[in-house]
Amino acid sequence: MTENTEKRARTLIGAAKRRSGVFGAATFAGLLAFSLSQPALSAQEEGAFPTADEVGGDVFPDGLKAGDPFPTDIELYDANGKPVELAEQLDGKRSVLALFISAVPASVGELKALEKAVDTNSAQLLFLNTDQVGTALLGGDKIKETARTLRVIKHEEGLKSPMFVAPNNVFAPNGLSNRLGIRGLPTVVVVKADGTVENVFVGSQDWNKRKI
Repeated sequence: MTENTEKRARTLIGAAKRRSGVFGAATFAGLLAFSLSQPALSAQEEGAFPTADEVGGDVFPDGLKAGDPFPTDIELYDANGKPVELAEQLDGKRSVLALFISAVPASVGELKALEKAVDTNSAQLLFLNTDQVGTALLGGDKIKETARTLRVIKHEEGLKSPMFVAPNNVFAPNGLSNRLGIRGLPTVVVVKADGTVENVFVGSQDWNKRKI
């Protein structure tokens, strides 16, 4: 066992004892052999994250910035579950795209505040839901079930802006979050009439003090 491996062993066992007691450390030992048999991802200090090169690519893709073209070829469905083209929805208009998760109340709550913050005389507001409703127990079509959920949310929250399903696969290089470089949800992207990004807001905002 090398010096680095011994150091890793002491660190892992120490963490197990602190968090789970002696029994937790004993249980943890069953996984320790496998862990130590694997090459360390990094020669840096314990607790450091691997570099992009070590994991074979970017850990976090660069996010959209002002001036970048917003991709219009993303997979998109309307509130009835029918495929639509984002380019047709943008239609050369200044647009505010709010990407959110329907399963997170705080993310949904942002939508109503946004409707008050966006001046519809200067921009259109579109809500893009990036998660999908599970159908493993009852079966059915995920897109249609998700679209149905959006209709319920729109009714219950009293929203007026159009809502869409924008499926995201965080594990796919061409998944929506990786293509756009999304760091958190909700994320609001303001797109100019020419199709380029004007501004990006990540996370909850105080829309009472901010107008778009």
